[in-house]
Amino acid sequence: MRVARTDVIAGLPADLARKVVRLFRGREVAAAAAEGVFDGTGIAAERAFADLEAAGYLEKTDTDQDGYDWWTTTILGNALAMASFGRPISRRTADRLVSGLIERAHIYNADPARLLFIHRLRLFGSYLDPSVDPVGDVDVELVYGRRNNDPRAAADYAAASGRTFSTYLEKLTWPVTELVQHLKNRSAFISITTEDISLITDRTETIYLISEDASAVPLPDGARTMSHD
Repeated sequence: MRVARTDVIAGLPADLARKVVRLFRGREVAAAAAEGVFDGTGIAAERAFADLEAAGYLEKTDTDQDGYDWWTTTILGNALAMASFGRPISRRTADRLVSGLIERAHIYNADPARLLFIHRLRLFGSYLDPSVDPVGDVDVELVYGRRNNDPRAAADYAAASGRTFSTYLEKLTWPVTELVQHLKNRSAFISITTEDISLITDRTETIYLISEDASAVPLPDGARTMSHD
């Protein structure tokens, strides 16, 4: 997802809207803990949260005994949290990025040394509208799985990479981080999510399935999909 700083999202300047949803992304947070982001803006926090909810970016999860509302991001809100500000790209460039993405998926799944496997890649967003040129970025849903379900496998895999990790969590999530980095290939214009995009759009296009990839290493018994499906 790519937005311009001049855009208005749910009545808020785009950069402020993104800043707000980033505070709630992937966790439940009390509204009171995030109200400081509106200091000096002249915008009432309560109204902003309500407008972001109405627009589908935030979801209220609870009201605690002290009367404070708790919020989390929706899938659309997560997309906004990951949004980048910058120039759009031509459709020709986007086509090239998609071709490279598919090729890298084939390469990844043909490598028996990888702990994970790519189950499916689906496109969504502005790229699927042929009348849009230039486009924002290439929005991709990734569904992946694990070849080895041993609880120690992720840590062992990370250790074998020779990398240094600042936290144990960073070490455990290295296989997924590595997979996303491989698919993006350092492109700032490929945006990858592991969330179920069918919850926010019915306009998708599957560009890769492991079941249709003759070059993919066969999955061992017990291999399972980790992200949604």
